Amino acid sequence: MRRKHPKISLTLPAEIVDDLDYVAARLSITRSALVSSMLPEGLHVLRELAELLPINPTPKDVVRLRGESEAVVRERIESLKGMADDLFTERR
Repeated sequence: MRRKHPKISLTLPAEIVDDLDYVAARLSITRSALVSSMLPEGLHVLRELAELLPINPTPKDVVRLRGESEAVVRERIESLKGMADDLFTERR
């Protein structure tokens, strides 16, 4: 039976761990909770892109994926711009 939340170990640069510790402390959550909340969306997008690419891609496959991945990246940038607008727009 697979555990719902399997434990894993990661080796990360000290600067990333420092940032995780700082943000987790500011939000009063654990590092694990912070990483668990941050990874799903970005990882899901990367998985979708990886699934588009055949196991042994031809040069033509790689060019096709570049076009499809560009659309995903542009969509993500627009989403982030919307978040920034929400965060930094003055409320009256």
